[in-house]
Amino acid sequence: MQVIRRPRFRELKSVPRSRRVLALCGDSQVGLWMLRSLAMNGLTVFAVCNTARGQSAHSRYCSGAWALDRGPDAGPPVDQIEALARQLEVGSVMPIAESYHTTLIQRRDRFEPDIHVFSPSAEAFAKATDKDYMHALCIKLGVPVAKGTTLDRLMEAGCNGLKFPLVMRTSRQNDPDANGRAPWKAGYAEDPTQLDKLCRSVQGFADNVIVQEYHPGAEDHVQVLMHRGEAFMVGEYIGEHHSPLAGGVTVQRVTCRHEPVIRDAVRLLQALNWEGIAGVQFHYDPLTDKYIFLEINPRFVGGLPTLVMAGFDAPFLLWQSHFEPEKMRRPRYRLGLRTRMLGGDANWMFGMLRGDQLPPGQKRLGRISTVARFLWNFGPWTKDDSFVLGDPKPFFVDCLQMTKRLRSEFTDIIGDARTQDIQR
Repeated sequence: MQVIRRPRFRELKSVPRSRRVLALCGDSQVGLWMLRSLAMNGLTVFAVCNTARGQSAHSRYCSGAWALDRGPDAGPPVDQIEALARQLEVGSVMPIAESYHTTLIQRRDRFEPDIHVFSPSAEAFAKATDKDYMHALCIKLGVPVAKGTTLDRLMEAGCNGLKFPLVMRTSRQNDPDANGRAPWKAGYAEDPTQLDKLCRSVQGFADNVIVQEYHPGAEDHVQVLMHRGEAFMVGEYIGEHHSPLAGGVTVQRVTCRHEPVIRDAVRLLQALNWEGIAGVQFHYDPLTDKYIFLEINPRFVGGLPTLVMAGFDAPFLLWQSHFEPEKMRRPRYRLGLRTRMLGGDANWMFGMLRGDQLPPGQKRLGRISTVARFLWNFGPWTKDDSFVLGDPKPFFVDCLQMTKRLRSEFTDIIGDARTQDIQR
């Protein structure tokens, strides 16, 4: 492990082991808010980031930070994590990314019972991340889901009643035995020509790509904390802006509550015997009030900053569910709260100005409207995913990295010959 921020071991002697957490944060604002949620409630939190630029490492709430050693002589990540967890004598490890969950689920016996691992059971995780399995489960439970099939079956039998436009996604994203993953989060085909083009790009692993009829609307995310078979607390938000535009990270969100959506999210998790945290994603059409199930994310969702700022302190409640369940409380969840990831929203703006592909049926904003909307959200009615007045440094670290990333986007907009054709 490479030290980013050295802990003060003398100050740790008075901290009980159960209140020490090793948070596998990564570099983004999601990990930052996992750390903030835990530490602001009195826990001592150590961060593992991808690089020294990880936002969590620069938070005032971080009690020490490390980056995994990626060198040729470094040991496997799980060995490094276990060694650090035992050195710090933590009581638990809390991961944020599915890759960490996959690794820790496979090696859970190396940590527990001394060190609790906040990951779901292997069986529930495998089912939740298998889109083919979840599609069948939705049909069984009567949860609305798009009509679809796997790509290999589609290629054998033709469209078989499916109506354009179609959307494609990787079916088993976390299965190491699957042949491969699609190079896009979502691929769209509005006619047979586009479908043929997408098929060629993933033909080597067509059995691991699910094809469904496209349902209009916005991405609707429901974060659920399941505790003893019931939903202890739920937080919901709708994605307003995404990057890439055609289907990517929600970079601007607003909290909401749709009871039928929440009800079906909980029903699916109960059918999986899920315990702990999960994000259930739907497509919701506000014009018709109809929705369909998309997928389950077996982790904290990308809009975790929105949820915590709205009152759903998901990471701390997850910790409490294991170590002090008798103290768990449900605070009020604020509706209509809007937050955004500044760098991601800038990418949304540039994508809109460039004319990047949109999901089928969505309208493109004009240039003036696009810039005006981006600037309007600098007002106090929109919160930033990273900035907190009492903990500002992670925001400025992120701004520095964002500036570097956006240089190429800006040169593309003004017509630099080296980049002007990249997105066409």
